Amino acid sequence: MTHQISAWANLTLAMIIVGSSVVFGKVITSEFPVFLASCIRFAIASAVMLPLLIKTEGAFYRPGRQDLRRLIGMAFCGQFVFTALVLLGLRYTSAIEAGIITSTSPAMMAVVAFFLFRERPAFFQVAAVLLAVGGVISVNGLTGSGLSTDHLTGNLMMVGAVVGEAVFLLMRKSISKALSNMALTAYLCFTGFIMFLPFALYQGIDFKFSAVSAGAWWAMMYFGAVFTVLAYIFWFRGVSRVSGAVAGIFSAVMPVSGVVLSCLFLKESFTFSHGIGMAMVLSGIVIMALAPRKRSAGKEPAPVSESV
Repeated sequence: MTHQISAWANLTLAMIIVGSSVVFGKVITSEFPVFLASCIRFAIASAVMLPLLIKTEGAFYRPGRQDLRRLIGMAFCGQFVFTALVLLGLRYTSAIEAGIITSTSPAMMAVVAFFLFRERPAFFQVAAVLLAVGGVISVNGLTGSGLSTDHLTGNLMMVGAVVGEAVFLLMRKSISKALSNMALTAYLCFTGFIMFLPFALYQGIDFKFSAVSAGAWWAMMYFGAVFTVLAYIFWFRGVSRVSGAVAGIFSAVMPVSGVVLSCLFLKESFTFSHGIGMAMVLSGIVIMALAPRKRSAGKEPAPVSESV
């Protein structure tokens, strides 16, 4: 029982951290240009992950050409597209809405699997997708007073980020299992740094680093070290001790964390349409988690969000 409680605590902490990303992302985008912020984030994450990888595994795994191409594809979808669209979207939408929309990732994975890999969705997946779509529609204010064009654009960027994340998570299946999750995370962080570097150099030429507040720098350190690295460690500590269904249910902590922290620290207002949207998304997550699996029911760990 002690091991179960420890696993649940680790999963909860991981998802609280992931949910907090929209709050810290909102702080960062208020003072940093998007591509520069993304490059600094992955530079910090790489500085933490690469030494940690050497300490835990003793050496770097050398991926073959095919794995290398897929790793670059994963980094483009998960690190570049996801991060850029999230940070750009947070300039126009609220952290509450961003957190709810990004939590639709499990349902979006079913949609992407159908279009890219021709995987026919089961009934429970269709139900989860419909709930997620309904949740996003509610968040977009169709049950309330509506949104401005900029606000809607921000939410659409968040949807695009979720698509990138879904492709990223599904691509993990195509990479050799000889590449551990820790090694993969370290390589993806470094690849993300390289991808953002040219754009960051351009934005950084005239950027006044001295004008950035201490709060924004702390948010950046959190975004790079805690959000990108520590959430990963907590998640995999917990997910190794529970079934995939249980791990999937804990992913519902993410939107709750985002909403609560947005209200507490950003003083954002939680509306009725937000409540309906979050309830629908959470219902979809629970349906996806509790639905029967074709093989090894409950044994396959749920994927960690690239928010991690």
